[in-house]
Amino acid sequence: MSNLPFKKFRKKLNEQRSSESDLGDEYKKLSPVMKGAIDDVYSTINNTPDPVVNKIQGIIESAAKKHGVKSDDIENYFDNELIK
Repeated sequence: MSNLPFKKFRKKLNEQRSSESDLGDEYKKLSPVMKGAIDDVYSTINNTPDPVVNKIQGIIESAAKKHGVKSDDIENYFDNELIK
């Protein structure tokens, strides 16, 4: 996620906050376990007061541990989904 410019990341994050049901093609390709992890990340982000950007890494690591997936896989999902 470090390749994504901050302003673009924040814009995309705010768009996802407002329309979580409008997840893209990359989300549809995920396994059920990864979808659960991604859903947890979005849920935590939606329930976290600003500034959320400082907490993203911890949120991702927590969801990865809870669902038994790699945090790198979650970060790759966001790279693929948000950079488009």
